[in-house]
Amino acid sequence: MLNINAAKVLQKEMDRKDFLKHVGIAAVALTGASAIIKLLADQPTQKSQQVGYGGSVYGGTKKS
Repeated sequence: MLNINAAKVLQKEMDRKDFLKHVGIAAVALTGASAIIKLLADQPTQKSQQVGYGGSVYGGTKKS
């Protein structure tokens, strides 16, 4: 794990840019980079495209 001294980080003077950078890094660390990448690269699957009215073919196969 990361060995971060929280008291040192809290006592450090920083401007808005540094603060937002630290908050962003903490948010990525808490939520997980893979979850964010999955959210940004959400590709609809073939299954999700066929949901709803007219999503299936009546009496045959669907041509692509």
